[in-house]
Amino acid sequence: MVDALKGGLEGIDPPLAATDAEIAAAVAEAGLLPLVMSAVHMTGRLDVLRSLPATLRPQFSGDASGSVPADQAAAIRGKVVEAVRAWRDRGCPKAYRPSADEIREMIDVLAGKPLDERYAPLLTEELGMEGDARSFAWENPPPAEAKAGYPVLVIGAGLSGIVMGYRLKQAGIPFTIVEKNSGPGGTWFENRYPGARVDVPSHCYSFSFLRRQRWPELFSPAPVLRAYFDSCIDTLGLRPHVRFGVEVVRAEYDERSHGWEATLRTADGEEVVQARAVVSAVGQLNRPLIPEIAGAERFRGLQTHTSRWPEGLDVSGKRIAVIGAAATALQLVPELAAAADRLVIFQRSPTWVFVHPEYRRAIRPGEQWAMDHLPGYADWYRVLLYNWAGDGAAETMLIDPDWKQEGSVSAANAAYRERLTAGILREINNDPQLAAKVIPSYPPGVKRPNLGDGGFYRALTRDNVELVTDGVERFTERGLMDCAGRLHEVDVVVYATGFRALEYLAPMEIVGRGGLRLNEFWQDDPGAYLGVTVPHFPNLFMMYGPGTNLGYNGNLFFNAECQARYISGCLRWMIEDQLEAIEVKADVYHAYGERMQAALANFTWSHGGATSWYKNKAGKVIANSPWPLVDYWSWTREPDPADFEVSPAAVEAPSGRSAARAAT
Repeated sequence: MVDALKGGLEGIDPPLAATDAEIAAAVAEAGLLPLVMSAVHMTGRLDVLRSLPATLRPQFSGDASGSVPADQAAAIRGKVVEAVRAWRDRGCPKAYRPSADEIREMIDVLAGKPLDERYAPLLTEELGMEGDARSFAWENPPPAEAKAGYPVLVIGAGLSGIVMGYRLKQAGIPFTIVEKNSGPGGTWFENRYPGARVDVPSHCYSFSFLRRQRWPELFSPAPVLRAYFDSCIDTLGLRPHVRFGVEVVRAEYDERSHGWEATLRTADGEEVVQARAVVSAVGQLNRPLIPEIAGAERFRGLQTHTSRWPEGLDVSGKRIAVIGAAATALQLVPELAAAADRLVIFQRSPTWVFVHPEYRRAIRPGEQWAMDHLPGYADWYRVLLYNWAGDGAAETMLIDPDWKQEGSVSAANAAYRERLTAGILREINNDPQLAAKVIPSYPPGVKRPNLGDGGFYRALTRDNVELVTDGVERFTERGLMDCAGRLHEVDVVVYATGFRALEYLAPMEIVGRGGLRLNEFWQDDPGAYLGVTVPHFPNLFMMYGPGTNLGYNGNLFFNAECQARYISGCLRWMIEDQLEAIEVKADVYHAYGERMQAALANFTWSHGGATSWYKNKAGKVIANSPWPLVDYWSWTREPDPADFEVSPAAVEAPSGRSAARAAT
């Protein structure tokens, strides 16, 4: 098996041949805190770290300054230069591995505050110094013929399907990944609209076991991510296991064989396959939501959803309407505004946006040099990014029941509102008319938090761009009539309206025990234990299922790796203990749902100030996870057999994992 881990202390290729001047130039550009952490690995001491003044948490994603004053930062960089030179002159000896206590001290400095002690093992794992800490390992290795009886069908070759496939490959469990598209990457394969870009920093928006240190930009555009996923498929040896252009129509549990029968739609028609277990890795952002607008069939121009952008579409000189003004529009509108003759944007409600000062910046040469040559730099930078997107942001999202100020839910949320408002006003040149349209009245965090460079707001100040807040009444042959009775003549209508995010596993028909259909069981109230498994549906597992959208912490790679480890653990338990089926207990499922709803009530998403795709028709938050990363990471490290009904029933002298649990 190929060692897929890229990065870590063993990822450096000594000896270092850089000159003193080259070292000084690189250190001047690289991030201060990862440099200091690397100095520990080079010197074997925490001297440089301890010479830092008190650090603060990152002020934005990618901020590696620790808010250290410029004069003090310059002095620290000088010490790092000395450490690099000395390390070079010693022939670049093997990097020092700090003790657990030293790593804890380093993490607290990086985070800008003391973290709960539970985070140390999580972040140490994320550092990857010991390799792939989440790799699959058997407890009681079974013979090949035992594994052969547990074939797995994975649905989807996006990021979740890739990590699931890799863990199954490590285990030697037979599996097939089916993907409806012609290539991997899921939503990043599909979204090809101008300006498409991720809003999570690239260096942590990647697999922990397959890191790419040469990202060209801090936040990657879609083509770079598509290339990354395509390379992952080959590097991990998964391509022979993937069937592209194949869609699952239906999957039904067979109570006699304790397995699943799936109907696939291929280019040659339908076929039926059997599997012991099914893993849905279809994600949430793959089925476009197109609003029903009267007269749409009358329009003579082009209509397209952003996720179905026509190849080769030239918008130069055209009149364009964009329906929607949230995350996708933030990226698309600046591109269209620069090319179109006229652009009209229909905004149902404004959205909060953090205007990121470095959203479109390239990775600096000094940063890349440090990632390529300095031990631990890239890994500590990755952990720094995780902290920004980690649980420290929760304070701005939690509701203070005693807080009475309109437009916010707490003092921290009010301060966040002020910061976001200042950034937006700066981009629209404090135009009061535009401000009235684009500054939300609801508290920050009620809807999905968005990130951008301010280009959307700058586009609104152009003469060829109009923001309409009256709503769309109907189509005509020539364009769109707004609710104020104005006709907007356009050539192209673009739906930037998001996805049917709460229609989990749609449009597949999933049939469990007794012929129960999954949507009938859910009844517009989808849920899953740990977001992964549902009663009445044995051997069915979900990735990025209900209640696992990360509204304030982490990212989907972390999520997927946690879920893949949990699902792999379930399969390991089944095979080692010769269980034909496992099914989460109904009381475990319902108790988890009740705990989740109680926790969700504390967050802005439950605020009634605005609608969002997080909520079902009844206004209940369905999509998001309220849990700290460390909790979800801990809960998904391995399954607890006590949470499941098994078939056949446990024997008197259980073996493997069941025996281990019974003995504790």
